[in-house]
Formats: sequence, structure tokens, C-alpha cells
Amino acid sequence: MRTDKPPLTSADLLTGGRSPGVLLPTATPDPFAGYLAWRKFRYVAAEAGLGVMEAWAIEKQRRLMTRQALGVLRWEGGEFCLNMTAQMHETLRIVDRASGVDPIDGFAEQPTAGVLRKRLRVMFSDGQLTERRRIAGAMDEAAESSIMEGAATTRRDAIELLRSGRPPRNVSERMVVNNYLAMQEVKRLLGKPLSFKMLVELQSLLTAGSLESSDEVGRLRLDSDCVRVADSRSGETEFTPPPAEALVPLLRSICAFANAEHVGDRFIHPLVKACVLHFLIGYAHPFCDGNGRTARAVFYWYALRHGYGIFEFLTISELIRQGYSRYPQAYLDCELDDGDVTYFVLYKLDVIQRALQRLEHHIQREEERIASSDRFLKFAKDLNLRQRLLLEHALRKPLTVYTVKSHMNSNGITPVTARADLDDLVRRKFMVTSKRGKEVLYMLAPGFAQKLASKLAKG
Repeated sequence: MRTDKPPLTSADLLTGGRSPGVLLPTATPDPFAGYLAWRKFRYVAAEAGLGVMEAWAIEKQRRLMTRQALGVLRWEGGEFCLNMTAQMHETLRIVDRASGVDPIDGFAEQPTAGVLRKRLRVMFSDGQLTERRRIAGAMDEAAESSIMEGAATTRRDAIELLRSGRPPRNVSERMVVNNYLAMQEVKRLLGKPLSFKMLVELQSLLTAGSLESSDEVGRLRLDSDCVRVADSRSGETEFTPPPAEALVPLLRSICAFANAEHVGDRFIHPLVKACVLHFLIGYAHPFCDGNGRTARAVFYWYALRHGYGIFEFLTISELIRQGYSRYPQAYLDCELDDGDVTYFVLYKLDVIQRALQRLEHHIQREEERIASSDRFLKFAKDLNLRQRLLLEHALRKPLTVYTVKSHMNSNGITPVTARADLDDLVRRKFMVTSKRGKEVLYMLAPGFAQKLASKLAKG
């Protein structure tokens, strides 16, 4: 992890500490495009043949002129701030267009946003498909968030656990279930402002039954807890959070920021604000454990609260996990450079944009499966979409065992509807049953694949 602290701060400039003696080149392309942290900026400046210190001083002056104070004080001193960049505006516009939030007539759509929006309209015009995708998104996020936090499971096993509805058997499975329950709870909290109580409730739900000490569930940390953030490889401390006595005023300030109306001259885009809240909860680190999960839950809460329902279908944690080193580095860049959260917001928006692209891929695959499932209509024209997609899944994974609970949890339907779907497939001899205790198990009927191939061959 790079911990290069910039040699010049905004405070230095404001107190007249250094007066740069050179001007940055204005030629295109700008060598400093992308809002570089000092750890990268100094090398780019040197390669451009500039005086590194003078170039950084001018860059800091630029940022100082346009920065927006966020009203949340750092315990180290100073105030968190934000700079909106062209890159942010571009990504936000893509997300807005894909989400259908605040559309502007006549605006030239970005290709990705336009294609995705059309796919979303088609896919989510069907209530069954909307609910399936929403459930799949929540399960994916619960699985990936748990794995990122150290759960010893695979994504496939975690999702199967959630679909089956069986009780968790170990701490890792408990983490998965907790994350999934928290995703549901976030939606129930949309009408409430952010508060200490909400943060404690989320942390309690996310960590219940998964911590070594149950005393650490549902309470703010104490100085005696000695909480720190360490590099998982070297064990070196990367970040020591604010002392426990600073937590109450800091959390009060964070809640005030979350609940304030940032409009007019103080406008902050809702998604940017959601990213800032993610950062601030992680910075405060108010609990002994579960801080990252709580921060991500607050991000989802704020985004959904402000009309970005598309986040119910996205899996953010998967992309964070896959490029995990960028996550703590984004925090560190903010900490080292005057509490400038721009670095973290840029990182999080990049993750969101890639998650949108991933969603488009998932929807395309779902469309292909729906089209493929139409072949079952040759057997029975009155099969519903849930039944057809279950048969499609069973043909791809013929050893899968289904239950009323798994079918219910995968589709967001009642037990009565789930049982009716499955029993109807048994009556048609597409599936067979067996027993596991009192539970009925449903499996693809032997020879069904061959029967289907023969039927299709005859046209």
C-alpha cells in the first residue's frame, strides 16, 4: 500500500506557505488528467519535465479554488472536502440515463447507458423477471460482501444456501445470511433518516452470531478495543481510526450530512453523496467489526432512498473484491491529502460503472435463457415463465435438487405458488420427487433431456 504523503497541503497555500514559480502547461492532453494522488502526480510531473513541487503547488491551488467543504470535521484537524471532476460528471450521467433518473430530453446517450436502459425496460416490464433479478442481485451482493470480509465459502455455495432457506451451519454461512437480511432491512429503512440507532441496528444485523465476542455486536467501540486497519499481507497498520471519544460528535456530524438537503449552491449529486457516506462510515470505523459491511449498507440505503432502484440489481462488492487493493488505497489517498474524498468517489463511481456493464451482460444471458426456455412450450403451452426457467436451469445442471423453499426464495413467491409450480411439473412427468425427512425434493425426470431432443427434432 502506497503511503506517500504530499509535501504541500491546502493549509500551506492558505497561509502563504509556498508560492509556485512556474505555470503548468496547458497543452492537450493534460498530463495530470484523472485527479492524480501525489504518489502518481510526482512521477507524471517529472516525466513532463516540470518542477515537481511547483507543479503540485499549482495543482493544489486549482483544487482549492473549486473544492466544496462537506461540513464534516476530521479528528486530525480540518474538514473533509470534495472536488467534482469531468470524469465524475460523465459517469454520473451514464448512471442517471441507465437508471431513468432525471432524464434530459435530447441528451445524446452514452452507448452503454442507452443499450442498458433499453434492456432494462424490456426485462423489467415483466413483474416475474423484475423480482427474479432483484432477488438474484441481493443474493449476489450478500455472497460477495461476505467473501470479501473473510467468509470461507464460494459464491455458488453462498447463493445455494440463500435459495435453500436452510439455517446457517457455521460462521461463514451466518455472515452470508446476515448480509442478505441486511439488504432486505435497508429497503425497510428508506423512509427513515440516518441515525445512531440505524447504524447500530445495521451493524447488529450484519454481525449477529459471527463475531468471536458477542459483546462487540450492537455497540460503539471503546478505546480499550484497540481497533485498527492492517494490511492483510504484512500486518502493518494502514489506518488508525479516530479515538473512541471522538466517535459521538463525528457520527452526529455524519448523520447531519446524510440528512441535510444539499441543493442550490450546496448541491451534491445523490450518488456522490452516497459514495461520501460510504467513505465517512469507513473512516469513523465506529464498531469493533462489521464497519465495511455497514458502510456499504449505508451506501445502498442512500442510493435507493433517492430513486436509484437499479442498485437492487447490481453487485458492487464483487468488483471491489476482485480489485481489492484499490479499495483501501482510495481511503488512504483521501487521508493523506487533506481529507479530499474525491479520490474515493472517483474509485467508487468507476466500480459502479463497471457493475452496470456487468448487469447488462447478466440481462443478456437471462434473455438468452428465456428465449431458450420457449422450447418447453412444445410440451405444454401453459407452462409459466418460472417453470420454464427452472427446467432450463435443470437441464444445464441436472444434479440440482429443488425444494418448495428454493423455488420460493429464487422467485419471490408464496409457498403455495411454489408448490403448485413444482407439483405441476411432476404431474406432467418433467420432474420426479424423493423425500429428505419430511421435506419433498424435486429433480429433473430421468430421460427428460432425450425426450426434449426428440420432440424438437420432430418439430
